[in-house]
Amino acid sequence: MKFLKNIFAFLIPLCAMLLTFSLYLLIDNVVENYKKKISRDYSIVIVTNTPLIKENIDELAGIKVERIQTLPNEKIINDIKSNLSTSSVELLKKKLPHFYQIYLEVFPTTSELETIKETLLQNKNIRKVEVFYKNHNQTYLLLVLLSSISFILFFIITIFAIIIIAKQIKLWFHEHSTRIAILRLHGASVLYSASTVLNYAIISSFLAFLIVGAFLYYISNNMILLFPIELHEIINVQIDLNYELFKLFILSFTISIFTILGVLLKYKINDE
Repeated sequence: MKFLKNIFAFLIPLCAMLLTFSLYLLIDNVVENYKKKISRDYSIVIVTNTPLIKENIDELAGIKVERIQTLPNEKIINDIKSNLSTSSVELLKKKLPHFYQIYLEVFPTTSELETIKETLLQNKNIRKVEVFYKNHNQTYLLLVLLSSISFILFFIITIFAIIIIAKQIKLWFHEHSTRIAILRLHGASVLYSASTVLNYAIISSFLAFLIVGAFLYYISNNMILLFPIELHEIINVQIDLNYELFKLFILSFTISIFTILGVLLKYKINDE
């Protein structure tokens, strides 16, 4: 019974931390997928007086330009040429500005769009820039907000988990102070003296990883439980499960082991 009590003392805060981290991973993955999707659909339209030298624009606001596509003027002319004379059509062809669509590798933020607009307008050849920043912006900002909130929640719970684990280790040291003192008198190191609590931490870390890993596996195959079907229609909600499980595994063991080592170091310093 005491063994289970010690295990749960480590297991519960670790599970809480890993659960919030897995939720953060899921939301962050949705944000990244959405950014990739809208970056393929989104473009900046510019109007120039003369043909644009596309090679001169390879990056805007730190974002790489994927491609620049020319919008043909013929369609505009064909729509109105029936009402114009031949000479007027020829004149229109000469006077009509040039239109281009700029596609970026990733979807920019509102502040980045403002920077892009200002940068492009510094070119005297460019007459007008339309960034359409309202398109997709509300949905994107909502997803970013959810990602930020989940990360803040994960950070707070991680701090509490570390505090709880550290207090549990100190309590264990207090309960076994006589045993540790005897081992130290016989030349045992602090690390060897605390081997039992290290075993608790390792077992708890592995159990926490299995529990939360199972949760992440289930949710990744039933994403509708977290995200509405409408969101699935907008983007392909999926995650690289093996990579995310690897992150959980590393985090679970890193937090518990480093917390214990930190407490052991403090104990050793005070003991000396």
